[in-house]
Amino acid sequence: MRSPIGRRSAALVALSAGVLITAGCGWGGSGGGGGERSEPSGKDLHFQPVAAPGPDPFTSSTAAAPLAPVKPAEAAAPGSPGREGARGTATGTRTPRALPGSTPGLYGGSPSASCDVERQVALLAGEPAKARAFARGAALGRTPVPEFLRGLTPVVVRADVRVTAHGYRDGTATAFQSVLQAGTAVMVDEYGMPRVRCAGGTPLGAPVAAQGSVHYRGKPWQGYDADRVVVVHRAARPVDALIIVDLVDHSWVERRIGTDGGEDRTPGTPPPYAPDADLTDPEAVKAPGSVLSGTAAGRAESAPPGGGGRAVGGPRPAGAPRGGGARLTARAAGPRRRRGADA
Repeated sequence: MRSPIGRRSAALVALSAGVLITAGCGWGGSGGGGGERSEPSGKDLHFQPVAAPGPDPFTSSTAAAPLAPVKPAEAAAPGSPGREGARGTATGTRTPRALPGSTPGLYGGSPSASCDVERQVALLAGEPAKARAFARGAALGRTPVPEFLRGLTPVVVRADVRVTAHGYRDGTATAFQSVLQAGTAVMVDEYGMPRVRCAGGTPLGAPVAAQGSVHYRGKPWQGYDADRVVVVHRAARPVDALIIVDLVDHSWVERRIGTDGGEDRTPGTPPPYAPDADLTDPEAVKAPGSVLSGTAAGRAESAPPGGGGRAVGGPRPAGAPRGGGARLTARAAGPRRRRGADA
């Protein structure tokens, strides 16, 4: 059965291929919705800085204190908004760049987890009504919330990212459109999709395409540029691991899905660009599965299911146990640990 996340792919294609944002109003307050799980509107766009809980958070923050601010790579010629006019308005046509969640460097991390997954499990377990609303917002179906959370991977986004977020209001998950600031701690799934924002325990999903005027809610952070916002879409297949940037020494590391940094390894074949390459530049960072054929990142998207040897970050064959695959070079000596093993 096709997952609810997969059914959102059409909206992502529209968003990245020409359904654009034209902003023409001042910064305002938070919006909301109603119903058991509200349909997200593309008309209001909320700015969510790294540590802000956001509108109607589900829980207190489970995000670790950031090691250092994460700044998107600078472009040669930045675009316009947040440049504001006299009344705080922004105008122009915006096409976010769409990248699969398996793109090397889309996320960063350190050996210390960016989110406390077990605390997030406990906070929701202590409030069953919130847990039920969270499950609806995350479109979990029959998957238990603890199982879902323990299968995710804590990382931080390395670009400003468009998402559908959810607040908790009147016992329901209320959807709203959001831009997450680079450096925001999230948990991602095996397709590389952001699924939880750790600062408020809020479920995340694919963004909704916006047509016409968009109402900005909140204030943009210094350096925000709508031309440099990224939309993340599902990788073509589930992956065993993501290649991320170590935020301590700015090197490439491979993080297995469902782990929080304790098993990070040096990838056998690094990506064909530097860790500080500009994610919004199609010439600097190629999407996996296109022109990166022959590299580890490209093979992660193009290898046939159930094929032979699997490259770093490659697809997990059907039925294969999590954590299997090619042996990698350890970054540091020490015991391996897997989150939830003793739970």
